Amino acid sequence: MRALLIGRFQPVHWGHVKLVEWLLTHYDEVVVAIGSADKALTFDNPFTPGERLEMFRRHFGGNCRILYCAVPDTNGPTSLWGAYLRHWCPTHHVVYSNNPWVAAALAYWGVEVRGHPVFGDYSATAVRQAMAQECAVEGDGASRGGGIYRGDRGRR
Repeated sequence: MRALLIGRFQPVHWGHVKLVEWLLTHYDEVVVAIGSADKALTFDNPFTPGERLEMFRRHFGGNCRILYCAVPDTNGPTSLWGAYLRHWCPTHHVVYSNNPWVAAALAYWGVEVRGHPVFGDYSATAVRQAMAQECAVEGDGASRGGGIYRGDRGRR
C-alpha cells in the first residue's frame, strides 16, 4: 500500500523526517506531497517547492520507497483539493494529515484521511521566525544555512 503525507514543509524539520520514517515502517511506499507549491519567497513560505524537495532528498537520499509531488493551493475552493491531489500526485491509498481543513476537503472526495503521531516538539513556524531574526541581524534578507532545518539556497 501507498500512503501520502501532505504538508507545506516550510522548512522540513526532524519531526517531518521521523514521521516519514514511521510511515515507511507501515507502508510499502510513501508519497510526500509538498503543499502550497505555488507559494515561495514570503515570510510564511520562504522556500520554493524545489528547495523543500531537496531538503527531503538530502536526508533520505535516493530511497526508492519515497515518491514526491508538488501541489499548488486551490486559493479558496475546498472542493478542488481532492482533484488537485489526484492530478499532481501518484496514486495513493490513504492520506496522513493532522490538519482538519485537509480532512474536511478530502472527505468531499471520499479520501481516507488519518491522523499521525507527532514526533518531538518541532515547529516550522519557530524555525521561520528564527530565520527572520537571523536575516535581520545579518542585514542581507537572504541568508540561509544548510540541512534539514533551513535548506540551502546558495544565495548570499
